[in-house]
Parts: sequence; structure tokens; C-alpha cells
Amino acid sequence: MRWVPNSRVANLFYAVYLVVFISGLAVFGYMLNGWSFGDALYMVVLTVFTVGFSEVRPVDTVTLRTITVILIVIGCTGMIYLTGALIQFITYNQLQEILGTTRMNKQIEDLDRHVITAAMAA
Repeated sequence: MRWVPNSRVANLFYAVYLVVFISGLAVFGYMLNGWSFGDALYMVVLTVFTVGFSEVRPVDTVTLRTITVILIVIGCTGMIYLTGALIQFITYNQLQEILGTTRMNKQIEDLDRHVITAAMAA
């Protein structure tokens, strides 16, 4: 990805994409099995965010159980990945701010028509 400036942003982007993609597939899967969009979305949110309140409707067929198991494994893994990427992104930016590297790099980038001279010791 050319437009992603660093790996932290890329990790965050990929994590969001993974969670949204898997959630969308699961919603679609539930809807193919006769669930309404609202029920399917609610079930996906309950499962991916590991709330585990209860099933919206009975998960009583092999297909629904398969969708739910895959959603638990991949959806929850995606949320763990997203949480880690978000923590990495926030922590790195805060550390840079604390250490002043962002300010220093900005000042170096803003230098124009400067000359570096060095004195040589005898």
C-alpha cells in the first residue's frame, strides 16, 4: 500500500478491514439462513465482541453452528489483532511525542538552504 505511511497505520487498516470483512460475511451467512438483517447484525456484534449474552435465534442447524464457530474463531482473533494494532498505534505516537522525535524531525524537514560546517581537530 503506497498511501499507508508506516507499518502501524497499515496494521490498523488491515485489522479494521479483517473485522469488517468477517463480520459482513457472517451477517450475510445468517441472512442466507433466514435471519433478518437486524438479528444477524446483532448476533455478529454479540459474538465478535465476546459479550455472549445469548443467541438471538436458535442456532440449531449445522450451517448456523459452522458460521458461528468460524465467526468466534476468526472474528475474535480479528478483534484481538485490532486491539493490539490500536494500542501499538497510540503508544508509539505518545512515545514519539514524549521523546520529542516528531518535533525534531519536523524541524529537520523544514530546514532550507542550510550549510553544515565541521571543525577538524588537529
